[in-house]
Amino acid sequence: MSKHIYMISGLGADGRVFGNLEFPPGYEAHYLPWIKPADANEPIEAYAARMVESIKHENPILLGLSFGGIMCVEIARQLNAEKVILLSSIKHRKERPPYYSYNLLSKFILKKMPDRLLFGRRQVIVEYFLQTESEFELALLREYLGKKDYAYTRWALSTILQWKNEWMPQSVVHIHGTKDRPFPIRYLQPTHRIDGGGHFMVLNRAAQINLILKESLQAVL
Repeated sequence: MSKHIYMISGLGADGRVFGNLEFPPGYEAHYLPWIKPADANEPIEAYAARMVESIKHENPILLGLSFGGIMCVEIARQLNAEKVILLSSIKHRKERPPYYSYNLLSKFILKKMPDRLLFGRRQVIVEYFLQTESEFELALLREYLGKKDYAYTRWALSTILQWKNEWMPQSVVHIHGTKDRPFPIRYLQPTHRIDGGGHFMVLNRAAQINLILKESLQAVL
């Protein structure tokens, strides 16, 4: 009988970011797509509950990239997950960089600033933080940026800044790059480090990640 892995991508991305991942025999992978927030203030707990409705198997393994990892932790609070695998993500609020603050200024920027001012020059910033290493990765990133789903992006950024979680799933594999810019490794305690890995390492360090996945998942079978 197969075990089932549900994968959640990072903010604005889709299932193609997992294209280089490989899982041992006996595992069936499913991509869990993002859904539209109910409104600009939907709590992450309520959003996660709606995501859970798309999980069709008991005791799944949850795998999340970046913001998708945060969502996996929230989903694991609401169902029995056999294991949670985090890539380039954080486990709880104490791993969030201290300068990620939801204060009056950030609240004003995310709630009130016009799209053209908030997102007009985001390409340069996003490309710096995501650290692509190939033309394919850069093209994929620029395609994501072209979607312009600004309501979702505002909600997601606000959610990350306000995340108050202090709970951890019982079984966690946390894989993180030593050169990650959005979530610098000095604030984290990952179970596995990828030397030189940046925030897009799911694509350009997949061989190393696959070895960790093989070791971690074979122990589950």
